[in-house]
Amino acid sequence: MQGPGPMTPFTRRLFLSLLAALPTACAAPARRPQDPATRPYPHRTVTIPRATGALAGEIVSPTGTGPFPAVLLLSGSGPQDRDETVAGHRPFLLLSDAFARAGIASLRYDKRGVGSSAGDFATATITDFARDGGAAFDWLATQPEIDSDRIALLGHSEGGLTAPLAARGRNVAALVLMAGPGLPMERIIRRQTEVIAQQSGASATEIIQFDHALAEIFEVLRHAPDAVQAKPGIEAAVADLPRQVRRNFMDMLATPWGHDAVRHDPRTVLEAFPGPVLALFGAKDVQVDAIANAAALRALVQRHPAFQVQIYPGLNHLFQPSDTGSPQDYARIETTMAPEVITAIIHFLRQAFSLF
Repeated sequence: MQGPGPMTPFTRRLFLSLLAALPTACAAPARRPQDPATRPYPHRTVTIPRATGALAGEIVSPTGTGPFPAVLLLSGSGPQDRDETVAGHRPFLLLSDAFARAGIASLRYDKRGVGSSAGDFATATITDFARDGGAAFDWLATQPEIDSDRIALLGHSEGGLTAPLAARGRNVAALVLMAGPGLPMERIIRRQTEVIAQQSGASATEIIQFDHALAEIFEVLRHAPDAVQAKPGIEAAVADLPRQVRRNFMDMLATPWGHDAVRHDPRTVLEAFPGPVLALFGAKDVQVDAIANAAALRALVQRHPAFQVQIYPGLNHLFQPSDTGSPQDYARIETTMAPEVITAIIHFLRQAFSLF
């Protein structure tokens, strides 16, 4: 981050993104060392039917004869493509490659209104993204190369909330949550704002001011019947904030996404999921605080013996090795994802799919 001021470092995506993004000034190489050099297994572009317009994606299968167990990958917040591209990294492409080599198929897709997928991203909510995930799961289960009784959902960041939402009422074999929220979205966003403001050089007084405004905003959102009727109350809550911060809060929360986000508690949804769950966090994550969110999920473990929670020291929100965890570092780090995280996910899935 540059400079001590609270305004210029804050972009909508730094405030909002539960998957990290970078300011456009951060350049990144076209290819990362972990990107697959070859893809020696079947992979094909697919169109996933949906009531409000088709989603475009890619299904990857292991070499050999199916039907194969599979993973549906759900990306984090922001207009993410099927590879969950950020700062020159393509973590979902990397995972799809690792899964195929381990005997597991996968499906990933461009979010609505992104890439080749139809729809309007700007007006979409967490509930909408969960419905998209459900539609993708239903389609994947009909594919001849896929074992419909062995499909897991993997969600990163906000995808860690849409995955269990999409799983409701479906025959989902397992959940993998990567830096997914374990606390209500209000607590996630308030903590995320505090940490990023601290790293940006904001004063203690400014940070308190931001948090008070957010508390008022969420109170308005809880009681408003829709985003339109919430807007005047949100405008009043941010009236005394610096112009850029005021604009960021409005862009993020005076929206259908904001009105919907306040209504989700991931713990409630996860308590109802009957299958095994693996929740992973990076200790250096400044966007989804590992300690607080892992603690919230660990409270479910006693009632849900198939629930595993793991914090990885020294890893950030993207599960890269990082000293600071700052989103500004994502582009500078060559590693897309720590190999030990990929290994842990595959081990968990192979157990869930009875592949040992």
